[in-house]
Amino acid sequence: MQKVWYRTSKQCWFATITDGGRQQQIRLLKAPHNKDGRKLAEDKLIEELAARKMPHDDGEGVKTPAWATVEHVLKAFLKHSHEEHSSETADWHERLLRRFRAMYGNLRYTRLRKKHVKAWLQKSGYNPTSQNKALGVLKRVFNWAVEEELIPRSPVAHLRKPKPVTRDRTLTQVERHLILSSIKGAAFRQYVQALTLTGCRPGEAARVTAANVNFTLGCWELPEHKTAKKTGKPRRIFLCSEALELTQGLMALRPVGPLFLNSRGKPWTRNAVRIRFRNLRKKHPQLKGIVAYTFRGSFATDALEAGVPDATVAQLLGHTNTDTLHKFYNRLSAKVDHLKDAAGKATRCSEVGDAPPGTDA
Repeated sequence: MQKVWYRTSKQCWFATITDGGRQQQIRLLKAPHNKDGRKLAEDKLIEELAARKMPHDDGEGVKTPAWATVEHVLKAFLKHSHEEHSSETADWHERLLRRFRAMYGNLRYTRLRKKHVKAWLQKSGYNPTSQNKALGVLKRVFNWAVEEELIPRSPVAHLRKPKPVTRDRTLTQVERHLILSSIKGAAFRQYVQALTLTGCRPGEAARVTAANVNFTLGCWELPEHKTAKKTGKPRRIFLCSEALELTQGLMALRPVGPLFLNSRGKPWTRNAVRIRFRNLRKKHPQLKGIVAYTFRGSFATDALEAGVPDATVAQLLGHTNTDTLHKFYNRLSAKVDHLKDAAGKATRCSEVGDAPPGTDA
């Protein structure tokens, strides 16, 4: 991307850009000659360049910015993400795009090609599921830029996301016991117990505080959550008696700040949890495929197997309808005994000598 630079005689930040085939210097703002001043200048440069258009259009009446590099688009999106999304989501976007920025930040966005995206995904070492998520975020970046009228069209809109690996793993009681008994530290064991008992998202458990506990309703109540803007309601994670007891014990220890902390007194991060489960899988190969989100899917599947209506299970998971439940969390296909029993119930009226209710024998 274009570099900002400081002119001592003016005590101002400037940038040199090429617009319409000609180089020109633009004055950005007066700010200190330090790291903070440079950041202010870079933000101002994005604003200035966003308003500049090439003197010719693309043949369809849409004028294309002459200045825009991949870095400009990414930086503008990440600023938007930190303003509009949860801190967890914004930080995830930043981590996910960091390598892409380093590899292709200086590239004009109009020159971004499929080969660049493929090289990024391959160099990152992502599996198909991670590739699906990474490319999904990248596509969202450029779609957002189109929506904001910063660019006329996305250079990656035509790229297809790899099919993610379906995680159809569910936990048995033996596996749950093995996991909890293998965790030496109380801090991580408590965190895993919370995932087991509530079916909440790993990130939700990591940020719940004493202030989020609603004893009247018997739940954790999170005002900021994944679907807050869509629902306009807080996320309520209802607690069974064991989960409530766990919560009360942690509240006594930590009346302020996150309830679930690691052994160093820090909140659990996505990466720290990932590493913990990776180590568990190495120690116990029979736990292959188990990650933090497996507890959420197992919670949903166990509830459905127990006869809890799917609409109720969806509400417990924090979904607005049952679509996501059945697409990602329903693992009843793995419950062979349950399905055999259900098949017996479904066909009972067809057994020899029986007649369907309401018909003549």
